[in-house]
Parts: sequence; structure tokens; C-alpha cells
Amino acid sequence: MLRNPRGLIAALLTTWFNLPAAVMLGGVGMVVGGIAGFAGGAFGGHNQAQSLAENIPLLSTLFGSALLQGGGILGMLVGIAAGAIGGFLVGLLLPWLFLAAASPAEGIGRFLGQLLVAGLCGVLYTIYGIAAEGWRLRILEGARPPSRRERALIEPILEDCARRMGLASVPKLMMSDDRSINAAAGSRHIIVNRGFLEQFQYETEPLAGVLCHELTHWRNADAISSFFIRGVALPLYLSYTVCSWLLQMTRGTIAFIILFITWPIIVSIRYVLMPLQAAGCRAAEYRADQGAVFAGHREGIRQVLIKIQDTFDGAATGWDLAILATHPASELRLDRLEEPGVEYTLPDADGPIAPTPVLITGSLARD
Repeated sequence: MLRNPRGLIAALLTTWFNLPAAVMLGGVGMVVGGIAGFAGGAFGGHNQAQSLAENIPLLSTLFGSALLQGGGILGMLVGIAAGAIGGFLVGLLLPWLFLAAASPAEGIGRFLGQLLVAGLCGVLYTIYGIAAEGWRLRILEGARPPSRRERALIEPILEDCARRMGLASVPKLMMSDDRSINAAAGSRHIIVNRGFLEQFQYETEPLAGVLCHELTHWRNADAISSFFIRGVALPLYLSYTVCSWLLQMTRGTIAFIILFITWPIIVSIRYVLMPLQAAGCRAAEYRADQGAVFAGHREGIRQVLIKIQDTFDGAATGWDLAILATHPASELRLDRLEEPGVEYTLPDADGPIAPTPVLITGSLARD
């Protein structure tokens, strides 16, 4: 549950330690500071110009106009920065400072109480996620038990991968009739899409590579880590879900009012919690790729990544693709899978990879 510390810290801050309030006060401070800074810079610069060149009308007008506009813009920028930082810190720290000033023991107790409730939410949601995973996969995502032929193909490979990785057991295998090229690992299941088998024409090496990847996710309990973080941030996630639904269902003035009221929640989720959680997920993907290398299926996972050059995230914007993506770019993952002493060039060949060894200090480099 602590495998993704960045995501967990973000969940605690955003949900239990005033981050939405701090974001709101930071936005208010930015607006107020910008207005005050513009006014102070503009009129201050104008008065200074008049005092410096009051006996020279032309210079007075020239300096006055330049300092009125330049000083106003500079003051506005300084005011925006100061107001945003000041408002954010006030919203984040002031409640705790008041509690500590009134009663240090009460402040510490409130802090520990928040951590306890957050941890309890995380644990309960994790238990729910593990217990309901099979039901959710079947009812909500359409997964099913494998057929006899699918078992005959996949289960021996899955058991061999587990043996190579030193695992005493394997998660339950389920199939999805989705035609997308994907596989996934939960807390108790591995799901393979029919689209993956069809795309690779039922070849064993790509299948072994992706099964090793998913077994590494399962062994590392990455799904449980995600459950726990989502449970810790569950109140904020629920609020965000309601806000997003209301914004989709409304238009015009009503949508603007809803956005005006709920924007601190949206900012806290999309620009703090989700980026930090996604960074931990991308690190988990790199670790899972190395699990395939450890099991001796480097070429299998490379074949998969070469074929799937798009991410699994369905990103719609640059922010989604660069910051919120839970999977790194396939090309960057391929970089980390290169065998030392072997030359990999573009474009990649179709089908199995046959990289060309290169000579290093008079000998062929090997693992």
C-alpha cells in the first residue's frame, strides 16, 4: 500500500489537509494581488516620473506614460505571484497554526486523527477493491473465464513465467473479448484481451513477455497500491466525479456557476493528485518491463512495445499525454529494455526482433 509514496502523499494533502481551500485562497490572492500590484505600480511610477521631470513637460509626459504602463504591468506580475503564494500558504497552514496556538495537544490530536481516518478509508476501500474485483471484472468490464483452448494456450505459459520468476502461485486467469491490444493485472486476476492474441497471431513469445510483465505487477501488488491511494482520496474523488458529471450535464450560465464553485477541487485533482499518482504508475510500468527481462523474455516484451507504439491511456490533450499518462511512451520503455552491447536501430523490423551484436573492446558484450 506504500509502494507509490508520491501518490499517497498527494492523496493525503489534497483530501485531508486543506489543499482545495489553499488553492481557492491562492486564486483569490492572485486576483487581489494582481489588481493591487497594478494600481500600486502604475500610480507609483506615474508620480515618480512627475517628480523627476516636473519642469520638463515632454519628459514628464514620456516618463509618465512609460512608467504608468510598465510599472503597472511589473506591479501586477509581482502582485499575482505574491498574492498566489501568500493565499495558498494561508489556506494550507493557517487552520493548523490556529489549532496549535489554541492548544498544541489538540492540534497534534487533530493531525493524527486526520491521518487515522485517511488510513481507515484507504484500508476499507482496498478490502472492497480486492473482494469485489472478480464481480467488477465480470459485470462492469465483461471479462469471462477462458475457454478450454484458451486455457491450453495461456496457462502453461503463465505457469512457466511464474516458475522463472520464483512465484509459488499465479493469479486467476480471465479473458476479455475486447479487440484492443491489452492485458492487465489486478489484485487477484490477470486479464488477457482477445485482441492481444489476434494481433500477435497467438505467438508464444509476445504472450510470455506480457504475462511476465503482468505477473510483476501482481507480485509487486501495484493494484493494491492503487486501491489504497484511491481510498485515501475517496472523498475528493467522489466530489470530483460529481463536479465532472454536473459540468457535462449543464451548459451556459449554470455550468459557469458550477465551475466557479468547484474549480479548487478540479485543480487539486487534475494538477496535484493525478500527476503524482501517474508518476508512480509510470515507474511501476518500468519495473514490470524488467520483470519480463528477469524471466528471460526480453524479446517478447520488446515485440509487444514495438507493435503498440501508442500508450494505453487514451490521452486527449498534451497535459494528459505528458503528465497524467499512467504508461510511459513505448519508445522510452524500449530504451530501458535494450541489451548491453546490442545495437537497436530504427525502424524496427516486423515480427521477432533479431538485433545485431556490436563489438565492444574486442569481445561480444553479454548479460
